[in-house]
Amino acid sequence: SIVGKIKIIMTENCSIVIPVFNEEEILEKRIHLLVEDLKKRFKDFEIVLTENGSVDNTKSIIRTLSEKYDMVVAEIDDEKADYGQALINGINRARFEYITIFELDYLDMVFLQKSNELLSSYDLVIGSKKLSGDLDRRPFKRKLFTWLYNTGLKVAFSYKLTETHGLKSFKKSKLAPITNGCVTRHAVWPSEFCIRASRDKNLKVTEIGLSMPIEEIRTTRIKAIKRLKKTIDDILLLRRSIN
Repeated sequence: SIVGKIKIIMTENCSIVIPVFNEEEILEKRIHLLVEDLKKRFKDFEIVLTENGSVDNTKSIIRTLSEKYDMVVAEIDDEKADYGQALINGINRARFEYITIFELDYLDMVFLQKSNELLSSYDLVIGSKKLSGDLDRRPFKRKLFTWLYNTGLKVAFSYKLTETHGLKSFKKSKLAPITNGCVTRHAVWPSEFCIRASRDKNLKVTEIGLSMPIEEIRTTRIKAIKRLKKTIDDILLLRRSIN
C-alpha cells in the first residue's frame, strides 16, 4: 500500500489527475499501487494520466495501463504538451466534480482523503510543504529554490498562502473559469491557478500540511536551465496579466 495511513472512509467518487513526463522507470508500479489503494476509498474513481511531452516509453505505458485498468484514462496530446497544458488537458478530461492533482512520485493518501472531506466547505485545498513540519527531506538546493520561488510569488503577487505547486484538490465546476483562463502553460501554471483562486472573492481556498516524507525517489527529468528560462518568462507574463 502507498505510504499514508488513516482510517479509511469510503466516499462516492473522485478524479485523480497526474501529469506524466518521462516516467517509464516508475509509472507502471506506482499506478498499480494507486489503483489498489483507491479501490478501498472510493466507490467510483478514475486516474487521468495526462502526458507531458515525454520522449521515452511513457506514452506506450500509459496506453497499456488504460487498457489494463478501466479506471485509468490516457490523455495524450500529440502536440508537445508542457506541464501546465498537460494539467489543463487532464482537468478538462476528468468526469467527476471532485478533482485531486497528484504527482507520480508523491501519492499522499491522507491528503487525498482529508482534502476531499474539506471540499464540503472549500472550493480549493492546497497541500503545503511548509505546513508539513520536518517532512520535507529534499536536498538543500531544492528546498532553497522552493523558498526563493515562493518568496518571489509573495512579493510579486501579494500571495498570502505558503504553497502553489504539488498536491491540490478542488471542485471542477467552481475552478473551471480559472483552469481555462490562465495565461501561462508551463511550470508556473499551478502558481497562476492558486494565485487567481486566492484572489477570487467567490472562492473559498485553504491549505493543509502533507502527511508523508517529501523525498526524491528518482532523478529529475527536467533540465534546470531550460525550466528556469520558461519560469521567468511565465512569471513576467503573469505579472503583466494580473497587475
